[in-house]
Amino acid sequence: MRKLTKISSAVAFAVLGLAAVTAHAESTYGYNSAGTGTVTATARLNISVAVPKLILLRVGSANTTIDTLTWAGTASIPATPTTPANGNNTAVNWSAAAPTIGAGINPAAVTATAWTNAGTGTINCAMGAWSATGGPTNANFTVVSAGTLAHPGANLGACASTAFTSNAVQTSSWTYSLGGTPATWAANSYTNQITYTATGI
Repeated sequence: MRKLTKISSAVAFAVLGLAAVTAHAESTYGYNSAGTGTVTATARLNISVAVPKLILLRVGSANTTIDTLTWAGTASIPATPTTPANGNNTAVNWSAAAPTIGAGINPAAVTATAWTNAGTGTINCAMGAWSATGGPTNANFTVVSAGTLAHPGANLGACASTAFTSNAVQTSSWTYSLGGTPATWAANSYTNQITYTATGI
């Protein structure tokens, strides 16, 4: 019986301890010993709401898929002109003038979408290292935006930070075009990667 009493006392003490740390509102009183007039008592209670900060960015496909933009260069041999075909020792009516080398057809536009509830949302880009030298430069790739999310820089050699409006989905089509002088580039396969970073402050 004594053991049960000790356990009951411990439980009661724990409950009182929990009650002691429970938040309480402010308490005041109003008093008039004459029992006349108006008396008041006020109590204040603070309210706090935490809204999580979120930022989303999608360029091209969703999830972990990294899209690849591909330019297939072209060649034309004068004088006919002749578009060369794969093979060796193929006869051609070459005029001895320099051939024409083109960058190829620009790939389809990429959809870029961003959203944040941060006070200020920005997006920028950074170029990696080219897999080989002697080919196009970052500045040879121009990007045109059509929509509410501007590409951070007019070309990939001028990546900069661009702000976008918060609390509304911002979407654009980004069209990448390859310029420069392909006839001066060494024959090779050139690859690189662009990293876009959206930041909410």
